[in-house]
Amino acid sequence: MNRKYHSPSIPFARGKHLTPIIASPSKHSDRATSPPRSQNKSQLSQDVPGKEEVCTSSPVNSLRPPTKDAGRLEEALAQVRATSPPVTFTLHFEPFQLFPDFPDTADKQEWYLHEKHFDNEAAQQAYQSHMTSLLEPHGVKLNFAGKMGNTLHAHRVIQQVQRDRGADAASRLVEGLYRRYFEQAKHPSGDETLVEACVEAGVGEDEARELVEDKELGLREVRARLREVTMDADAVPVVAVEGKRRDITLTGAKEVKDYIKALETVVKESG
Repeated sequence: MNRKYHSPSIPFARGKHLTPIIASPSKHSDRATSPPRSQNKSQLSQDVPGKEEVCTSSPVNSLRPPTKDAGRLEEALAQVRATSPPVTFTLHFEPFQLFPDFPDTADKQEWYLHEKHFDNEAAQQAYQSHMTSLLEPHGVKLNFAGKMGNTLHAHRVIQQVQRDRGADAASRLVEGLYRRYFEQAKHPSGDETLVEACVEAGVGEDEARELVEDKELGLREVRARLREVTMDADAVPVVAVEGKRRDITLTGAKEVKDYIKALETVVKESG
């Protein structure tokens, strides 16, 4: 199929905390586990021999933290890269929102209680305990307090950073956004959250503030890309590896071995 996904974006989609970089809460909570973020599709630049791109689509504040699954993809990439394959894999983030009409701000605890757990406090507590037990062994200390909200501008900023500064900066940005949202209870697309994450990713503070505060910069492009991606995905994470012969798409949480198999298949078929 050799689809090419070109768009500025970040969420929110990074390699480390895969779900993405950045979007709205998942309405398919049984299928969504992660972005950047962000929050997590893939692409092969056919005009650049020997280069494969692993793209991810995912929302930043999906119902389930993406960190665990994102770490699996990153581990798979590290293992395959260690074999010195004849291709180079580059992680590319695509923007995706399950709830594009989500309000700018909502209380995270209240939203989960009403929308996810039907006002059943015991169910919410059980859910939080379960998620905590899953993520703590991976060094992630979940914080269920704080605000959540529409992540359109987080996606916009991620895409701009990815376009202007490349995959590594985008990955750092998505990682920083996820950490601030999931562990520090900060608004996923608040101006200060975005500025802090941009600076941490290597963007100068003045440049970061200008990018974040200019709400029109890249807005039309990211909205157009969101419409395109939504035609191919309705849940996260989605990881697509585009190869010379075919694309391999993995939807839902996968094990390291599943990602390695997909990556090695692309390597084999690129020979």
